[in-house]
Amino acid sequence: MTSINYDELNLDELRQYVLTHREDINAFYAYIDRSKANGRMITIDLNDNHWEDNITTKIQQDRS
Repeated sequence: MTSINYDELNLDELRQYVLTHREDINAFYAYIDRSKANGRMITIDLNDNHWEDNITTKIQQDRS
């Protein structure tokens, strides 16, 4: 098996790699970590009564 350097891939390339190599758990974790660091993922706190508003705001920000 060929060794992949995840750091050499941009986030979209890493996403595509993860989708085509679903057995590569390390790639999955690398993708999740970088997605969070780049602000592509948000955390939902179900104890926050405004969690739905926060998601809507994030989606609107990403569209602009």
